[in-house]
Amino acid sequence: MTAILTIDFETRSADDLKSAGVHHYAADPSTDVLCLALKPRGEEPVAWLPDERLTPEVRFAAAASGLPLVGTEAMLAMVGAADVIEAHNAGFELEIWRRLMSARRGFPPLPPRKLRCTAARAVVAGFPRPLDQAGAILLADEWKDDQGTRLMRKMCRPRKPRRGEDPAGVYWHEDPADLVRLAEYCRQDTRAQEALSRALPELPASELALFQFDLAVNGRGIAVDLAAVDAISAAVEEAAGHLTAEFQDLTGLDSPTQRDATLGLLQEMGVPISGLTARDVDEALGDEDAGLLGGAAPGVDPRAARVLEIRRSLSRSSLAKYQAMRRAACPDGRLRGLFMYYGAATGRWAGRLVQPQNFPRGAFADVDGCIALFLAGDAGAVEMLYGDLFVAASSCLRGMIVPAPGHDFIAADYSAIEGRVLAWLAGEESALDVYRAGRDPYKVAAAAIHRVAYDDVSRDQRQIGKVAELACGYQGAVGAFQAMGSSFGLELPEDEVRGIVRGWRESRPKTVGWWHELENCAVAALERPGDEFRAGPVSLSCMDGALLIRLPSGRCLYYRNPRLEEKDVPWGRKMCIAHDGVDSYSRRWKTQYLYGGRIAENVTQAVARDILCRGMLRAEAAGYPIVMHVHDEAVAEVPEGFGSVEVFEELLCAPIPWARGLPLKAEGWRGKRYRK
Repeated sequence: MTAILTIDFETRSADDLKSAGVHHYAADPSTDVLCLALKPRGEEPVAWLPDERLTPEVRFAAAASGLPLVGTEAMLAMVGAADVIEAHNAGFELEIWRRLMSARRGFPPLPPRKLRCTAARAVVAGFPRPLDQAGAILLADEWKDDQGTRLMRKMCRPRKPRRGEDPAGVYWHEDPADLVRLAEYCRQDTRAQEALSRALPELPASELALFQFDLAVNGRGIAVDLAAVDAISAAVEEAAGHLTAEFQDLTGLDSPTQRDATLGLLQEMGVPISGLTARDVDEALGDEDAGLLGGAAPGVDPRAARVLEIRRSLSRSSLAKYQAMRRAACPDGRLRGLFMYYGAATGRWAGRLVQPQNFPRGAFADVDGCIALFLAGDAGAVEMLYGDLFVAASSCLRGMIVPAPGHDFIAADYSAIEGRVLAWLAGEESALDVYRAGRDPYKVAAAAIHRVAYDDVSRDQRQIGKVAELACGYQGAVGAFQAMGSSFGLELPEDEVRGIVRGWRESRPKTVGWWHELENCAVAALERPGDEFRAGPVSLSCMDGALLIRLPSGRCLYYRNPRLEEKDVPWGRKMCIAHDGVDSYSRRWKTQYLYGGRIAENVTQAVARDILCRGMLRAEAAGYPIVMHVHDEAVAEVPEGFGSVEVFEELLCAPIPWARGLPLKAEGWRGKRYRK
């Protein structure tokens, strides 16, 4: 019988866990363990306190409250005897054990292979990640100790210095009764975690391997050029100070971040602007033909253009990301914990801390030269050679990520992976042949839309083909095309867009048919629970309170509490497929809706994720340690002279048994700084 042990730490620190990340937090000298709760499966939990906490007063308070304490020897025996050690957000427990139990106290390490995570199991099964949210859905309402939560927040942070204490000192709430009460709260958390564990399905073996791979990648981390981070931050801060002072002189306001006040002032100055998004500001500062301020429009205060220029420059500084890099860097200069396993319902990772998934693309290629000037303290040369200082700083962000000394990055990005996967899933062989032949899919789409020969497609027509490919694949119509087109500076009349959408769909009959097939199968699954319905290489069924979509890899996507629900749509009211899920914007558990195109999008992105995962595991096994992955790109850190880009690309694109006929391509590079 498997011996399962649930554990939960309570810690305190002067460091901020949210902004610094668990690896930086655990390495901070002020961080320490307050208590550890341990619950063998089916038994009552016990508590362990570090020796330095076990004062006579604490022992007395524990005895008075009936808190079951265990000594260090018994605690280590429980951990050593367990076959499985489970926690919620187990990466936290692993790092706390590594830093504070093993490195600081000399205890044996916690083997990652034994580790299981109820948070990972919850999200894979379609539930929210937070313990309180998942518990509220799956367990009784009274399971969470709210008073204990407040006590934990009080004890985990330093208190304010009292009269007569050194204002620069670090002081804690250390009442013995509070510590005992906190240990009881910690014990209650292990009860809740075990109850949640019993209610959740186990991770499939393939996902358990990926979860443990994720722990390794997050623990490995990536190096950051802190000297360059500091130099660029200093230059940006100085320039931002000058611009802010100029803004104050021009407007009388304290800061350009005062959005409503700035907008109102600009409107008073005669600028016809309704918002201050980057697009709004760029449009207002466009050329003489397009810009709202072009040609010195009558009635516009001449100060307005400068106010907008300052607003635009400061919004592009990316100073916050530089600050986040410095904030989260561990003592060895590496950033860790940047990736959240199963951060999206499709299984894709989400970014943490410096958010590498949303680095700006950059305005120039010579990042090394620009960084060298920043390091030399020559901001004037930066502006002379690379333009706006803030744009230059933003363009250098990716370059702050570097390999360790004596190492290189080898990276590769899957080419047009979603387009390839969508065509393969839908059985659209004509589209797959485009990729197999190495032809430009955007020109092919444009040729079909405009009914011209491939070689006769103009540059403007190709741009329309590109937007159509990106906007129409998941049942997007006029609104989706216009929204996508605006990001490419493409503005077309609605009637013309309708014709483009119609032309794209006519060129992709299998894809259009697959949208409808997916939706029909989902409805059939709701009406006949337990039966399985196939739509191409995926299957849909309803069981155990979820709509399950089984992917070609064998992994399932879960949509909880599925049902048919009448809903308003642009053309009237319709019975729609509803389910409960975490809203991507509010992060709250609420009703979501599915239709054929949305299901196609989820499945396509999930399959692309499975392909990336398989490729990364193959690369790792071949000696290419993965240190980062961004969207459809994998980055390995290897010794100088080891391996090659070509081999790395081949590892990522090796034939997949469950995806026969899918043409994969990856484009790679090797270098000393991360780049796009």
